[in-house]
Order: sequence, then structure tokens, then C-alpha cells
Amino acid sequence: MKIVKKWLWVLATTLGCVAPMPGFCADNVQYPAPAPALLAPGRQNPAPLSTAPAVSIQTGMPMPGPMPGSVQTNLPMPVLLAGGMQNGVPLPGSMAGGVQHAYDPRPMQFPSLVQQTTAIGSWESDSPPEPVTAVPATPNAAAAALEPCPTCDSCRPVCRPIVSVEATFFWPQFNRSFLTNTLTNGLGDQTVLSNTTNGSAEGGLLAAPRVTFGFQGETWGIVGRFWYAQTWGSGFTPAIPGSVANGLISFDAFRAYTTDLEVQRRFCWNNWDMYGFGGVRYASLKNNRSLDSSNSFGGTDLTANSFASQQFNGTGLTFGFMGMRPIWCDDSPFKLFFANRYSFLWGTGDVAAQTTASSVDQRGVLTSTNGAAASGQGNLFIAEVQLGLQWDACLKCLPGRAFVRTALEYQYWNAALGAEASANSFATVIPSSTSVTASSNVGDVLFNLIGFNIGAGIMY
Repeated sequence: MKIVKKWLWVLATTLGCVAPMPGFCADNVQYPAPAPALLAPGRQNPAPLSTAPAVSIQTGMPMPGPMPGSVQTNLPMPVLLAGGMQNGVPLPGSMAGGVQHAYDPRPMQFPSLVQQTTAIGSWESDSPPEPVTAVPATPNAAAAALEPCPTCDSCRPVCRPIVSVEATFFWPQFNRSFLTNTLTNGLGDQTVLSNTTNGSAEGGLLAAPRVTFGFQGETWGIVGRFWYAQTWGSGFTPAIPGSVANGLISFDAFRAYTTDLEVQRRFCWNNWDMYGFGGVRYASLKNNRSLDSSNSFGGTDLTANSFASQQFNGTGLTFGFMGMRPIWCDDSPFKLFFANRYSFLWGTGDVAAQTTASSVDQRGVLTSTNGAAASGQGNLFIAEVQLGLQWDACLKCLPGRAFVRTALEYQYWNAALGAEASANSFATVIPSSTSVTASSNVGDVLFNLIGFNIGAGIMY
């Protein structure tokens, strides 16, 4: 009997006599169903059939109640109010327990309820589908590029300029022959040497700037460096007539500089941020000294002058490595720093020596002047070592690390000039046994620079 009633209803619906009851389908025809909120308690309206056609419908109030099978709807959810009211509009029939007991065929017009339905799928299981885990969105690449200081990780590849300025301070120790002036009379000999007491640059403070500029890529970089040192010493003691003390004028000028162009490679080793480098170096070295001595000894005026000059200019290879590592923990801003460098250069060495000795009294003037100069193919070896502390911090405005560094530094210079020069002059007054002698000998250059440095800059 129920089957007959169902088919009669379907036939009437097909002929357009009455509106279709929700939940009945024939020949795959999908009819509108109530909103999900009107289903039986505890059930969620299933997804619509994927095969249902997209149709535009205009209908009255959806019928509440349980919905068998899979239905499609896209209508707004009506709100049920107490007393059979919906949003202030009387429902077409009484509602009890989600069952419709009366049906008013007169359509109620709700323009806002006209919807476009679209087939999106279906399920026929009593249980809802498994929830889909949301995939996190990929960060914006442009935002990631704006992250400050991408190079705080000491081993992260970068491509930025390198800039540093250092002040180096040394106390030079020279190993060279002395200039010698000897003045003699009946009272004895007075010998003057070109030593520290008489105005030599040895042992004096030498301040030298060092500037570095370059570019560091992901692994390889190119760097230029310039270091310039210059100092001098002088001495003056007046000659007092009738005194046995010598009058003295001395001068000692020293200059050295290096220019480097090198390629460096950045790598990490046992928590050390390391740089290995090698390239070309040009170096120049020059040292000029003079010593003038005079004395009258209460009689004949004696004067001796000695001069020596040493110079080297050459080009060669330079190489070495440096590194730094945190002292306490991996992200400590305080780091242990070390560097060493070795250079072999080939070039031209020049030397010169000159002496003058003179005696002046009432009988006349005696003068002797001699000089010598030589040039040859020489070589220069330089070794440099640094050991100290460095503090660095990540910059917020620029991608890099600002650093401040101080270190003990030692340099060893050994120049074989390939040439030597010697000059000696003397003057003797007879029969007073008064004489003056000037001597100058010049050859290779060997000296040590012992001191420290303070620097700051930007590195990666």
C-alpha cells in the first residue's frame, strides 16, 4: 500500500499537480531539500549528489524533518521559532517532532531564497568523511628576503662588501750596522754611534694604518689591503767650544708599506669560521740615517759626517689564513681571533754610503769625502702573526656583522738587498795628533716589529 501511494505521488508531481515532497527521488531527479539545520537531531545534512544538475529554484518554506538518502540543497537555513513561527511568519502547518502534518500548496515568495545550486559530491555512509588537515601556507619569499642580518650564521653563504680599518702600533727592533764617527786629539778618542741614545728610530713607537676593502661571495671573495708605516728619530746636542763633549746632529728615517690583492676562500672547520687567502703583494722598504759630530777640544775644529741608505722595492706572492670562533657558546659575540701571513718577494735592492771628515784650524782646512753606492737583485721575506679577541654583532640595517678587534701582532722582515756599500773618511792634523774619522757600512736589512693592533669594520 505504501508503494502504491509513493508512485501515485511521484506521478502527480511529474504532471505538475502538486509540489514534490522532500526526500523522494525518481529517475535520478533531485528535488530540493531543507537546510541542514532541519534534519533529525544529531545528523548533518550530507553533501549533495555529484550527479545532481545545477538548477535554479524558487520555493516556499523548506519542509523540516528527517531526510533519507542523499539530497542537494543550497537554501538558507530557516530559523524555527516557538509557536510554529519562522522569523515572524506563520509556518504553513503545525510542526511537531520534525514531522510535517499539513502542506499548503500556495507558494510563499522569498526572493532572497532564490539560489543557484551546484553539484559538489555525495556520500552514502552514515558517518561523515574524515577531516582534512590544513596544509600550512608557504611563507612569502619577499618577506623572507627582508629578514634582518641573514649572515649572523658565520657559515651561511653571503655576497657583500668587506670593509675594515685598523691602527697598528709597533716598537721596531733593527739589526743593522752602526754609523760611526770618531774624533781624536791628545786628550783621547770620542766615538759616536748611531744608536738609540743618539736619535735612532729603534725602540720608538711606530703607528701605521691598515685598510681592507673587498667583496665576499658565497665561498670565494676578492680583497685589497694597504698598510703604511713611517717613523723617524732625531737627536741634537750643541757643540760647546773648549769642552771635551761632542756636538751631535742625527737623523733616522724609516718607511715601509705593502699593497695586497688576493683571493680568499671562506669555510668552516670545527666551529671555526675560517678564511684562506693567496695573492700578489708589492712591498717597499727604505731606511736613511745620518750622523754629524763635531768638537774643538779647545783647539782645532773637527767634524765627521756619516750617511747610509738602504732601499728595496719588489713584488711577489702572499698567502695565509685566519679564523675566529666563539669563546663560550656557539652564539657568543666574543670570539678568539688569529691570523698569519707569509710573503716572498723579488725585486731590486739599493744601498749607498757616504762619509766626510774635516779639520779646521788657523793653518787651514783638511777635508776627506768618500762615498759608495750599489744596486742588485734582492729578495724579501715577511712573516706576520696576530692573536687576539674580537667582538661582533649582527646589524639590523645592513646584512652583515660589525666587529671590533684587538690583537697582539708580530712582523719579521728580512731583506737580502743583493748589494753592499762602505765608505770611510779621515783627516789628520800633524804634528798636533788631531784626527777625525767617519765610517759608514750598509748592507742587508733585518728588523722585527712587535706591537698590537686595534680595528673595526664590517665582515661576513
